[in-house]
Amino acid sequence: MSISGLRAQYRTFDAYSLGASYGFFKSDFGERYDWNTNIANNAFNFNAKLYFNLYKYHWQISNHFRFFVNLDFSYGNLKHRGHYAMKSSETAKRLRAMYAKPLLVGLGLGTEFWLQDLTYFSFNRLYGIYRFSPYLGVSILGLYYKPNVQSSLGNINDPAIQPYILHQRFVGKIYNSGGITPVVNMSVGLSYQITAFTHLFLENKFTWFPTDKVDGLDVNDNADKYSDWLYAPVLGVEIILQ
Repeated sequence: MSISGLRAQYRTFDAYSLGASYGFFKSDFGERYDWNTNIANNAFNFNAKLYFNLYKYHWQISNHFRFFVNLDFSYGNLKHRGHYAMKSSETAKRLRAMYAKPLLVGLGLGTEFWLQDLTYFSFNRLYGIYRFSPYLGVSILGLYYKPNVQSSLGNINDPAIQPYILHQRFVGKIYNSGGITPVVNMSVGLSYQITAFTHLFLENKFTWFPTDKVDGLDVNDNADKYSDWLYAPVLGVEIILQ
């Protein structure tokens, strides 16, 4: 075996991937079942994965599972849309003036289940066998979030001004300080082999936030019974380290 082959066998990581997406950010901004809200409230997402090399451990679980370190970055654009925000009333004007540009940065660990037997992964990719490979993934991250809620009518962080620029439902319910929360990513993907060391992948990724403060709003009334979540189709590339 060559020196490069020995290094590949015993290195900690044997592959990395980079992906980007533009998806739907569901939060307390806008009406829950309004089509325009669901389509227009969105987020850019970028993620990177470093895959652990389990070959040197000869673990049976590595036949179909891959484990990775996950770095995730999202930047959202949220506004109040829908029937109530489009009215000509003063409260509707206040809703339209509100917006948020949340920044989300997460780091964690995850695993993927591949239908392909990964025992022969190196052989298959070298000889072009099983170019299409479906997989399921899940990861848990520690997420730092900064909501950045604002209003074009005034300083939204001043409690004395809020009653004059916000819809009464949101007065005293703005959480711009940010924080850290656990996050769950779930995905269904399809990998396509271009060369022996390069794969393209298309992934449907769903992110669930257990806290309701990621968007900066947490009203806790009958209309605010759901956590925030993010759905994004991801397109990316995976590089196999030689």
